[in-house]
This record gives sequence, structure tokens and C-alpha cells, in this order.
Amino acid sequence: MKGRLKYGTGRGGQVLSAAAAVCCLLLSGCDGLDVLPYARELEGMALMRTLGVDAAEDGTAVTASTGVQNQEKGDAPAVLAERTAGSISAAVLGMQAEGASYVYFGHVGQLLLGEELARKSAAEALEYVLRDVEMRLDTHLYIVSGGRAGDVIRLAAEEGSASSRLEAMAEDPGLASRSMTRTVGEVLSGLEGRGASFAPALTWEEGLQPDGYAILKDGALAGWARGEAAYGVNLLLGQMDADVVEVSLEDGEKAALRVVGAASRIKPVFRGGELTGLEVLCRVDANLAEGRVNLRDPELRTALEQALIQTEAGRIREALILGQALNADFLDLQSAAGMSAPWHWARLQDQWDKWPELDLSVEVQAGLERSYDAE
Repeated sequence: MKGRLKYGTGRGGQVLSAAAAVCCLLLSGCDGLDVLPYARELEGMALMRTLGVDAAEDGTAVTASTGVQNQEKGDAPAVLAERTAGSISAAVLGMQAEGASYVYFGHVGQLLLGEELARKSAAEALEYVLRDVEMRLDTHLYIVSGGRAGDVIRLAAEEGSASSRLEAMAEDPGLASRSMTRTVGEVLSGLEGRGASFAPALTWEEGLQPDGYAILKDGALAGWARGEAAYGVNLLLGQMDADVVEVSLEDGEKAALRVVGAASRIKPVFRGGELTGLEVLCRVDANLAEGRVNLRDPELRTALEQALIQTEAGRIREALILGQALNADFLDLQSAAGMSAPWHWARLQDQWDKWPELDLSVEVQAGLERSYDAE
């Protein structure tokens, strides 16, 4: 459910009676009663999987795409529908008259917003999903970096479909470690609760590629978390299922450490009743994936762990500094700090406007193991 309708009444008998009356009318076969929408043959429907929204000179441009079509057991290109109107609703409605098929949006799994539209207002597109009868809040949201959503959807259709590529990215642990998925519902919750949230960013480089995260503040695009800052976001949220940190040792040896897990804790720092800082403690677990390194050598093991700690602490700090620079608590650090010190919750709420100036303390602990041991 989308939370916009209220069910139930103080007169439960009236509800049951009304429901029974409707059932009786349906069973009676009254010709003049149109309670449910007409049934449609599946062959006459275009099931859209991806929806793109862009700014246009005369309103809003909407691009919709099916997945790869299976015609006679052979793949066929995705079907595209495009329309420009004064609003998303009007553009979507206009698509219904463009072809012989009924265009259905109940299967949309990805919503893409172009950068220009996101900078003006991403909230309007998200609220459309919230209110529309066919769209779903578990739809994944993406912001197109430096481009238009319609353009990347059309380019992806030349190779298959945008939905196929995005679904593959969401299931690939290596890509997920660079850019986790976020649903429209999750982003809306963040914007409503703390005025800031984030969504994965996309770019086109010989195909759709992850490009870190888009930071949303007050319903619009405010900045980007790329590179080290993007990894820092994942570390803070414990989304490090597959990442590789390459380390060079003093003796010239090199090693590749595969990060397989992370967990963070945020603690508020109060002095004299005043909120002055945040302490971030992160535990990172990794395996030795490559390298002629004997982990039974305590000095080598310590050197590898210290190199991992330095890299991951820097990433976390980049993400935190970005949030302070934008004055956007897009990671919901306030709630995380409150959970570790619930007795300070009232003070945190009263003093959280100090977030951009808080002192940051980052401590990383590393655990390193071999992915296998031949002995």
C-alpha cells in the first residue's frame, strides 16, 4: 500500500454491508454497473519496465521502455514510447493513444530522472509515483549524471533494454559495492523525515554504468558522491559485499584485499551539554585475494591491516565531509547517533543544526583472513 488511503470506519457493519451489496450486484450481472476495469488481453498490452523523466521547454518529457521482447521464442528490441506534456500524468495518458497496445505501467521497476529535471525538482516525479494507481513505491530510482534519462533509455534499447542492464547491475555484487539500489519509497522517506536522501547515479560509457550517488536535499539534486565518497557511503551503511583494495608494501610486494563486510556505529560527543562532534567506529572484514604474502607473519599482517584501515577511514571521512558541506544528513546520521545514545535523543534533536560544524572522529578496525587455506 502507498499510504494515501485510509481504510476502516467506526461503523464496521456498514462496510461489510456495502461490500456484500457490491458482490451481489456483480453476481447479478447488471449491464449498467461498471465497478471494475475492463479485462485486457495480455497480447494487447505493452508492459513498461523503465520510465524516464526529463525537463522540456514546454513541460515534461517522459520516455517509457519495455524489457527485451520475446517474440516467437526470439528476442526482439525493447518497445519505446515517448511523450512531452505539461506534467508526467498528461504525458503518460497521451501515450495510450499512440499505439495499438494498451500501455501498462504496473511493471515499471526503474525510474530514471535526468540531471536537469532533478536539479529543478526530483520530488515532483517521486510524488507522481506515490499517487499514481499503477506505479509502485518499490521502484528503483536512478539519477542520470550529466545527461537525460530519455537519451540513455533509447541508447540502452539499441543493445537490449535499460531494465535488463539495471537489473543485472543490481544483482552484481561488484557493481553493488559501487552503487547500491534505492527505492522511491526509501528516498521519499528520507526527504520527508530529514530533508535529505540519496539515490544511485548513472552515466553512459559504452553502456549504462554506475556513477556513485546523487545527493538530494529539499526535494532537488544538491550534489554528487563519487569515487572515495561513494565507497564511504557504502561503508557507513554496511553495503560492502565485494570491493577490492590494492595495497603496495615496502618490500615491493603487492596484495589485493577483498572487502566482504562492514558495520558502523555512530556516537554523539557532548561537552557541557553541547553537541560538539561525532565518533564513527567501523569494523571492516576482508580476505587476502591475491599476493605472495604470508599472513602468519605478524608484521606483514599488521602492515596489510593498517593499509586497509587508512584507505577505508579516508573513504568514510570523504562521505561525512560531503554531507557537512551540503548541510544534508542524507545518511541519517542523527538517527544512528540517537540509537547508540538514546538518553541524548532530545539534545540531538534540539542541536542537530550544528551538524555542518561538528568535529568528526573516524576509527576503523580491520580483520584480515585468507579466503582459503591450503594447509
